[in-house]
Formats: sequence, structure tokens, C-alpha cells
Amino acid sequence: MRTPIGIASFVLLGLNVLAAAAQNPATVPVPIRAQDAIRAAASSFVDIVIGFAATDGTPLEAKLSVPAHAKGPVPVVFHLHGAGPMNYDTGVQYKDADGQIRTDRYYDFYARELASRGLAFFRMNKRGCSSDPSGRRAVDRSVFSKATPTVLLDDYAKALDALRGRKEIDARRIVLSASSEGTRLAPQLALRSPTRIVGIVLKSDQADNAHNTVVWQNSIGPWRNVQKLIPAAADGTLAKAEYDAAATRDPSLATRMPFATIDTDADGIVNAAEMARVVRPRLDAILKAVEARNDDFLWQALGNLSAAYLLDGWDGEPTSTMLLRLNVAIGVFHGEVDGTTRVEGVRETEAAFRAAGRTNLSVHVYPSHGHDLNWTPKTTGNGGPVPYQDAFRFAADLVRQR
Repeated sequence: MRTPIGIASFVLLGLNVLAAAAQNPATVPVPIRAQDAIRAAASSFVDIVIGFAATDGTPLEAKLSVPAHAKGPVPVVFHLHGAGPMNYDTGVQYKDADGQIRTDRYYDFYARELASRGLAFFRMNKRGCSSDPSGRRAVDRSVFSKATPTVLLDDYAKALDALRGRKEIDARRIVLSASSEGTRLAPQLALRSPTRIVGIVLKSDQADNAHNTVVWQNSIGPWRNVQKLIPAAADGTLAKAEYDAAATRDPSLATRMPFATIDTDADGIVNAAEMARVVRPRLDAILKAVEARNDDFLWQALGNLSAAYLLDGWDGEPTSTMLLRLNVAIGVFHGEVDGTTRVEGVRETEAAFRAAGRTNLSVHVYPSHGHDLNWTPKTTGNGGPVPYQDAFRFAADLVRQR
């Protein structure tokens, strides 16, 4: 019999796997057109690996992708990663049309799309992060565990210094881009080193500090994921018949998230409050682990994070407060059913800007889109999902105005 924490972890694991199912190489063949686009990526830009040192002397690397036919310095987008051990390639596995499992570089998609708009693309390895020979992500835990938000911000600042010195880019036109965790750090980087930062692009905005984010992710977030996976739950409840219909379309649902594990009162209906009760033991265990500095538990439960990482931003101010200090254009692109960072935070940011009489914020919210903004390897052959296309267009418009 499962313990309460076991049930909670099982349910959340199932939700996470299902939410990421489109990136599962066992289930997602990439069509020929998408494969052709992936192969064509290398011909549209040139990669340059740049080494530099962190403040504490840790060697770091970044990658700059420049449009292949650039005839001089070009504007650049500097991207700050989401949470976890991320590197400048971020390999994604998929099955090709012949059934072979391949690993392609997620950030090549960014580089190709930005190059087509005349922009370079810059990103870095987080400390302790790299790729193994197959292209999959590799992490040195002893090094990466020291990458608190404060340390990451300093590493990003050093990377920005290195970027500004490159002859390939127009250092007068730099756009900061960020996803999830990075949306907390990008405004801090712009405030710390504002020279020639012309705007910020935030995807899947993390509006809250670490404590409030962890609590939301382990209370309301799982229900938001259910609504993403099963649109019939959009009205606030999920009936057994609606679940069964979804499981008929996607048989893995019955294994990943059996209805009985979330319908704890066996009344045939599940809602947000019931889901929160299911996952509450997990939330309690996480909060206890943070207090006890139980990094082994947190490494497994929270995608390779540590107590030091979480506590560094545990009680920080809302992201909107930082954004209000900026005078550059800001674009936010967020999914309505994001189960990792709450869309309500985006609306609160929008309201705060309106109350302050500020007009430098542009908000885009997408129905039926989750934290990944519905990106999959399949979508790369068509320019990516609409939120990505909008974000790339926003960045290109920013540099054209300068």
C-alpha cells in the first residue's frame, strides 16, 4: 500500500511525465519536414564557443550563434535558462522517421529562428553543466549545487561582459531573454548591468519568490497540469467519464495518473481542492527538507535543486517589483494552463504596471498552453509554437527600433 507521500509523488510524477510526453523519444516521431529543418539549422548560423571565468575563478563556457551570412556586427539575444542543470545546447531526444532515437540541440531552434530575423543568439552553460558524448545533459553535482540564484546572477553578469566584447555583435542592441527561473534573474541582470539592454523577453514568467513558487507548484499547479492534459477539466471539475474518455485517447494516462489515486473520496469527481489534498504530503516533505537542508531528497524531488538554491530566493520580492524598476520594453509570454509558474502572477504584474501608469509592458497569454508553451520537437519545422514566434518577433522588433 502506498504511503501518502508516495501517492503524492506518484501523481506528480505522472503529471510531469504526461506534460512532457511530447518530448518522450518513445512516443514522439519527428516528421520528415521537421528533421529537414533541424538539419538545415547548422547552415543558417555559425557557432562560437566562448570561455571565461566566474568571479570565484570557476571556468565557464558560453555559445554565440551568429547568422551565417552576417556582413558585420548584429544585435543579439542573451537567454537565461530555466531551473535545473542546463547547458548551452540542452539536448532533446526524439525518434526520427526511421524509428532511430536521436538527440538534437534545443537551442539550435532558437539560433535558427533568430538568425532568420538577423539576430545572434547567446547562452551559457550553468556551472557544473555540460553534455555527454550523446548530446544529453550532464551535471557535476558538486559544482552545480553551488549555483544559487546569487551565484547564477554573477555568472550571467560575467557572461554579459564577455558578450559585449565580441566583434561579431552590436553591443548597442542586446535583448535579454529568459524562461521560468531566468525570468527572476533577467530583470536583476538588467538592473545590475543596464548598458545597451534594449528590452527583455520573458517566457513562462516566475512571478513569485522560491517559497511561494514551491508552495503553488505543490498545491494548485498539479490541477493546472490536469487541465492542460484533459481540457474537459477546464470548468473546474473532472468527472470519471471525462477521465475515461481522455484515457481512451491516451492510454498512458491510466498508468501515469490512475483516477483512483486522485479521487480520494471515491465520488467520481475531482477538483482543485481534492488534488491539493492529494499532493499536500509532498509539499510538507519538501518544506521539511528545505528546513533540514536535506539536499539528497530535494535533488530527487525538485529536479536537481538544493536547499541553498531555494533559500537564496526564499523570501524575495515579487518579480513585478523588479520589473517596475526597468525603463526598457518588456514582453511576457505565458500559458493559461501553466502548472509550474502561475498565470495569475502575470496578470498581477500587468495590473501593477497599469496602476503605476507604466506603458513598457506587453503581455501575451495563450489558452491551452502549459509551461513549455507547447514546444515539442515536432513543432520546430514550422517555426515553433505561436508563443515562441511571438517572442522572437518581439525581440526582433526591439532591435529594429534602435
